[in-house]
Amino acid sequence: MSTHAVPFEKYHGTGNDFLVVDADTQSVRDRAAFARAHCDRETGVTGDSFDEPDDEHDDGSGRRGADGVLFLSIETRFDPTRVVMTLVQPDGSTATMCGNGARVVARWAHDQTGEHEFMIDTQAGTRHASVNADATAATIEMGVPTFDPRRVPVARDDPLIDEPVEGLRVTALNTGVPHAVSFVDGGRDDTDDPDRIDAIDLDAVARPVRHADIFPEGANVNLASVVDDGSGDGPAVIDQRTFERGVEGETRSCGTGAVAVVAAARRLGLIDGESATSRPPGGELEITVPDAGHATLTGPVAHEFTGTLPADPR
Repeated sequence: MSTHAVPFEKYHGTGNDFLVVDADTQSVRDRAAFARAHCDRETGVTGDSFDEPDDEHDDGSGRRGADGVLFLSIETRFDPTRVVMTLVQPDGSTATMCGNGARVVARWAHDQTGEHEFMIDTQAGTRHASVNADATAATIEMGVPTFDPRRVPVARDDPLIDEPVEGLRVTALNTGVPHAVSFVDGGRDDTDDPDRIDAIDLDAVARPVRHADIFPEGANVNLASVVDDGSGDGPAVIDQRTFERGVEGETRSCGTGAVAVVAAARRLGLIDGESATSRPPGGELEITVPDAGHATLTGPVAHEFTGTLPADPR
């Protein structure tokens, strides 16, 4: 069966990688099927299929597949320019919000328009975004983290704060999507600690929490270790790993997860100040979680390559 080819761009933010499709010019009848096929880590898209990968293809994120497909529509009649963002995940579901995905949106919109500030319409609300002068990094407004059990949601009347859930001690909050955060003692650099964050089988410990009855809509699951509490001269530093709902596995970075980790660390009194550096496997993210107002997420973002894919992958 013949099918038309869809142009796309591949970008990543700290290793969290996405296919980008211009929804104004390209039609994909079955977005869920498109995402399931082309994001698959074993059989999906790879940069080796296309000539001349971008010079920024430099962090090992040129893996086969992707963490989702961003279908984007630019509305230049607004000031700042607005971008409507729809993220379809590898399992075919649609995510309400994605921090690193939104940073990729800002970089893609800059590449289309040359502008540096944007408003991004997500299913979690409209978020202000900006890219720096050379467009190597982007900042996204992340909304106000909430521990309200109705908004996470959790199936109880009280907030879930540092309590046991399926073998982990969990704090539950929503940073655009539901997150469960569990703090462990050993950081990534504690190579002599057998219980350090990188030695834990994340899939084994996170999957039961992700599907726990206490989370009626499921949850992303984060392991975190406070490396520096920020009581000295610099910001706090926290190592992070995230099992993402919809991806159904670990991603190299998760922006909403990074904000959730910092907000949970503040709630539990584990760090000083409102700023922190989160260190997922894919790189470093700068987060602010103020006492009042919107959290922010800042980090590097890069273009990998350009190509075309079948609109109907069957």
